Amino acid sequence: MDFAKGHGTGNDFVIVPDLEDALPLKDAQVAALCDRRFGIGGDGLLRVAPSDDAAAAFFMDYRNADGSIAEMCGNGVRVFVRYLLERGLAEGPEIPVATRAGVKTVLVDGDELRVDMGPAVFGPTSQASVEGFTWPGQAVSMGNPHLVCHLGDEAELEALELFHQPRFDAAVFPEGVNVEFVAGTAPQVRMRVHERGVGETASCGTGACAVAAVALRHAGQDTGTCKVGVPGGTLTVTVTDETVYLAGPAVIVAEGVFRV
Repeated sequence: MDFAKGHGTGNDFVIVPDLEDALPLKDAQVAALCDRRFGIGGDGLLRVAPSDDAAAAFFMDYRNADGSIAEMCGNGVRVFVRYLLERGLAEGPEIPVATRAGVKTVLVDGDELRVDMGPAVFGPTSQASVEGFTWPGQAVSMGNPHLVCHLGDEAELEALELFHQPRFDAAVFPEGVNVEFVAGTAPQVRMRVHERGVGETASCGTGACAVAAVALRHAGQDTGTCKVGVPGGTLTVTVTDETVYLAGPAVIVAEGVFRV
């Protein structure tokens, strides 16, 4: 099986080209490919498949590291487009990509890729618990579910142990949830994230969008730009009246053949 490996601010993915749509991957196969000791290793897998939507040539079939299906991945779609560009499968400056959360348009600006992520949809307030400590949070959908919890300061953020899935209200998030822990105020915040089906990751694009939308609202702003620092780098999120834009780097680091 041909593959490539890429990342966006440390959020890394196995990329599997399947231009004939002939490679339906089972959960166990995805988990084996994403295994960091016995496979290639990644936070998730991006299958490059043809799209059924007339508005986009390619469909991003995104899977979490455990094989479970996810609706959308902001870092993943940028890495997906970087792969299309380097393989000569697409040209900028605007590249539409079909996802389970609808068609997302990626704008190519040199090394930086900017994605129109759609609007942030605020849900109810809820809470998350880690190792006996509980924080209030704000539910936000970016096509996939997030719970944004604001901590006191960066020292508290750094000390947080995210070895296990944070506890959350299953009635509010029946499909599970990505939980973001945040320190700082807009226009510059830092976050750590525990992604459902993966664990803690170095970055999360949709999570950064959710965090920026909440941080701007807490600052009394419905729109604006927020820098979101993640363990793997920095993402720039711009919230408008109609949508949210996510900007940051995307890099292909390797290509090869995986022996199935």
